[in-house]
Amino acid sequence: MVQRSKGSPTENAPRPRRISRFIEPALLFLLLREPVHGYGLMEDLMDLGFHEYPVDFSAVYRTLRSLEENGKVESDWDLQVSAGPPRRVYRVTAPGRAYLADWVDDLRATDTVLHSFLDAYDNAFGDDPPYELSVDDRVAE
Repeated sequence: MVQRSKGSPTENAPRPRRISRFIEPALLFLLLREPVHGYGLMEDLMDLGFHEYPVDFSAVYRTLRSLEENGKVESDWDLQVSAGPPRRVYRVTAPGRAYLADWVDDLRATDTVLHSFLDAYDNAFGDDPPYELSVDDRVAE
């Protein structure tokens, strides 16, 4: 069993690993549903499971800026907001749709490999893993 950082309430709880740059397809998917401003995207990310690994505003806006620089999204100022300053509203472009489709293909392939591995592991060991080692035990080997 892998030890988690000391003092953590979920010290021994399993945690999924982040998929590198997964925020890109998540944002593209959300924008494909409807054009929206950055703050609205932050709220919508929670519905995709980002509550477990919160993303800060700066990461969302950096990613949106990068996607826009690469032609995957475009934005305009919404001057008709009822309260507050104008907001930049983002939408997916045709190259962004293709990029999202590539991401989905890759994620499906990854999902297949992960499920094959987990099925094989479960078939071999079920609820009785072959051994439990702490990080300290592995370092000593």
